[in-house]
Amino acid sequence: MKPNRRMQFVSDSLVAQVVRGEKTASVMAVGHVDVKEDDYDDALVVGEVYDVYDSSLVKRATIRVTAMELCTWDSIPERLWRGEVNVSADEFRRDHEDYFDNPGPGFEFVAYYFHLVPSEPAN
Repeated sequence: MKPNRRMQFVSDSLVAQVVRGEKTASVMAVGHVDVKEDDYDDALVVGEVYDVYDSSLVKRATIRVTAMELCTWDSIPERLWRGEVNVSADEFRRDHEDYFDNPGPGFEFVAYYFHLVPSEPAN
């Protein structure tokens, strides 16, 4: 059995949302999707399973990436802003302005969707 891929989020509060099952989507710049950034940030692949680590490099959850889609800043899909635990596309934009360095209307990025993988009971 191959080991799970790894991933981190930009803050532990986002990791906590994943652990609670609230956060089911996230975003990434177009050029970073297929790049392994470091030992705790593997490239994104639909169908793959990822262990999610917090800032202390402690495994906090396991997720499976179920879909990806190309999005534009001026057309945020509802399933993305809801999956990001926002109440509207406008709130999503406010939350991600700095992350994407103040993008313009036609700015493209990748949304990815995932679900929690139940942990196996300890023996």
